[in-house]
Amino acid sequence: MEDGLNAKVLEALDKVMVISTTDLQGNITYVNDLFCELTGYSREELIGKPHNIVRHPDVPKSVYKDLWQTIKEGKTWSGAFPNVGKGGALYVVDTTIQPVRDRDGKIVEYISIRRVINDLMADFEQLESSKEYYDQYYGN
Repeated sequence: MEDGLNAKVLEALDKVMVISTTDLQGNITYVNDLFCELTGYSREELIGKPHNIVRHPDVPKSVYKDLWQTIKEGKTWSGAFPNVGKGGALYVVDTTIQPVRDRDGKIVEYISIRRVINDLMADFEQLESSKEYYDQYYGN
């Protein structure tokens, strides 16, 4: 029964989260359908390529330096930043990257689970705009 539940949880997660795995050098070894749909790349175009294929050029290198240092130490990294899909489509993701270990505890790959937060960012910008309008006309 537990295996059936795990399979259902994984199936549900796969439908709402952008999931990928990479080898220790950051080359993509797996992407789910949602990853392909979001980025516009086919699975064949992604497997074996560096994960930075979707890197947005405005994200500071220090973010990626921290990310890699954290996961290489065996810790989980979390953060939000923009990515770019095929053809330049921009999307913002809240990301968690977790090292995957073998039975001996050695890190063998990394799994990345991302939630698209474009709508949240738009809502936040609208809220900020409304606050500025209110402050301008009604003072604080």
